[in-house]
Parts: sequence; structure tokens; C-alpha cells
Amino acid sequence: MISVAIIVNKNWEAEPMLSGMCSNEFRPPGLPFPEVLTGQKEKLYRSNTPRAVFRFYEDGNNTKPVITEVKVWCIEDLMNPSESGSSSEEKYRVLPPVIARENPNLVIAAGTAGYLGETSYAGCVLFGGRFFVYNGNSNNPRSRLTHPDFEKLLPFNVNPAVFGLVSPAFKQKTEPKLLRPPVHPAVRPAILASQYYTAISSVNVTDYGEYAWVDEEALHSFRNAEKKLPVGSLETTHGVIRLSSALPCIFVSAITDRIGHFEMEVIPSQNYICSFNMGIVLAQFIADLNEKQPAIAAS
Repeated sequence: MISVAIIVNKNWEAEPMLSGMCSNEFRPPGLPFPEVLTGQKEKLYRSNTPRAVFRFYEDGNNTKPVITEVKVWCIEDLMNPSESGSSSEEKYRVLPPVIARENPNLVIAAGTAGYLGETSYAGCVLFGGRFFVYNGNSNNPRSRLTHPDFEKLLPFNVNPAVFGLVSPAFKQKTEPKLLRPPVHPAVRPAILASQYYTAISSVNVTDYGEYAWVDEEALHSFRNAEKKLPVGSLETTHGVIRLSSALPCIFVSAITDRIGHFEMEVIPSQNYICSFNMGIVLAQFIADLNEKQPAIAAS
């Protein structure tokens, strides 16, 4: 059996993402409805269980052994509600035990993110395989995460065959379903994928206003460490997920804004639609992963 853990950052990302994955209008025919599906029952929903569990059976009729199991986890569900929901330290406290217990064949770090450049990619969904973690505020009393691998390119640890799933045929099936967000959308929302794309994560940032200078600092730190690899996206949590385990890991970013324009371009409806798009894409991805059963362990 192949097992996959999709780990999304916040409740407000998990809800629309799962809506996209479960919608009868948008989900692919090869994706079964989840056997477990838990919504945000109250404003501060907290649980040590996955938000959703998708199971694919050998005969397709829920009577033969499970051949692929996909669990969707929301980090905010696992965190102590007395801590900041943006605390990298708290995220890193709760994630490693869950990933170790589940021991999936593939971890997918998912969430909203910014994209580099003045051309808007808002509404696009990006897959990548490299991670770089920058300590954005080492003096933050609300998040004091430290790690010896900060400001280093983390080792690529997934079989490149995973990225072969995001083929021209995959894009042809999925891109027409993507919605345009309300603020400065991409001309045509698209799916971008490369094993070389790098997720830059600025950790220990709990005040969104600090993005105005921390994002530039993170990009500068990355270029000091790595001259060639392309920037995939910039946010706060993909790298924390990658640091939480040595298991094969990729990231999937729902692009909401241009880096440096967070304050002007990110509003709740922007986050919702872009996270919904991410759900549409992940639904097709796990359906194709089950059908083609690629080698997804580290090569």
C-alpha cells in the first residue's frame, strides 16, 4: 500500500482546499469521496486526527485491500490554541510525532504562498521539490524555533518520477477548472511543476506586517546559499514540514500574490479561491498517483 500525507498549514486553507478536492463538479472521476471528512465544527477546532482520509481499493468497490491511502492534515488543528497560530516553534513541536506515527511514503507540504516577479501568478498552483528555511525573526518571543539546517538548501529526497505525474495531459485535464481570484489574477491560472523549484520559508514570523522586509531578506539569504536553483514560492511553513521528517517530501503552493505585495493583494477571498484551486489540482494528482503507482520512495 502507498500512503500519502498532505499537510496544510491553516484552517482557512484546509477548508477551501478540501472543498476543491471533494466537489462533485470539480473532482476527477478516479477520486473516491473521502471515507473520513471533518469540517471546522467550531471557530477553534482542535483535534489530533486528519481532516480527510481518501482510500483507493484494489477492486474499486471497498471490498479488496487498500492500495493507496491519502490523509489530509491541518497543522493548526494539532497546535495548542494558546499559542500563536503562526508560531513555527509550535508547528515544529506537533508535526514530527504525527509524521513519524503515520510514516507515509510521501509527504506533501501544502499552503498559500507568494511568487517572485512583477507578473502575477495568483490562482496558479506550483509543485516543487527543494526547501530553504530562513529565520525571519530570531528575537520573536512568540516563536523561537532554532535548527542547524536553517539557511541551507535541504537535500532533495524524493524520486523525480513524482513530478512526471504533472504531465501535459495532467495540465490539460486540470487547468481549465482553475478559478481566477479577485485581486490581480494571473491572465490564465496554470499549473507549474519542477523538481528544481525551491520553497523558501521564513520562520518565526508571527506578525504579517514583517513580511515587508523579511521576504526580501529571505530571498537574499537564499541567493547567498544557492546561485542557480529557481525560486518556487515564499511563505512560512513548507520548510517546517520538510524539517519535521526525513521522509520523501514535495511542496504544493497555491499562489496568492506577488512577493512584496502581500498587504495589497492578499484578502480572505483571494486565499479561499487560491486554496480551492490547490484542492482541484491535488485531487487530480492523488487520483493519477493511485492509477499509475509511480515509485515515490527516495531514489
